Amino acid sequence: MDDLEIVRKFYDETVNYEWERLERHKVEYELSKRFMNRYIKPNDKVLDLGGGPGKYSLYLAERGCDVTLADLSQNNIDYALNKAKELGLSLKGLCLDARDLSSLGNSRFDHILCMGPMYHLKSKDDRNKTKTKWNYICGICFFLFFRMGLSHTKSRINIR
Repeated sequence: MDDLEIVRKFYDETVNYEWERLERHKVEYELSKRFMNRYIKPNDKVLDLGGGPGKYSLYLAERGCDVTLADLSQNNIDYALNKAKELGLSLKGLCLDARDLSSLGNSRFDHILCMGPMYHLKSKDDRNKTKTKWNYICGICFFLFFRMGLSHTKSRINIR
């Protein structure tokens, strides 16, 4: 099994655990929402790349954003779409590898949330390829790096 399949299998098997993670890490969740609220406004088009079971996607959809959740795990996508339906929210979901955004076609986004995939892209080449593709679909990206449950580093990058 290659690295990609190991990561996919892990997230396919831990959907509920991942959904509940932000309940266990409330500071991370609240700080991230506060940071997003500064820049992401209702009606903005957002790509939540590697958004897992959709906690942030659903939050932004509830705020009136046009959200597309893209994740490596189809189980995460299905979970988020079911939650959105339960809540009466509009959410689009795509199963994809963050290194290959071709399934997005000519879609454009006002913002990209990238709060997970970079952990799993071990090679500098993979990380650079992924970031380069963002140039074509968006102007502002958000990153969250969470270390040891204690410190947060967030960045907002204008890539145009």
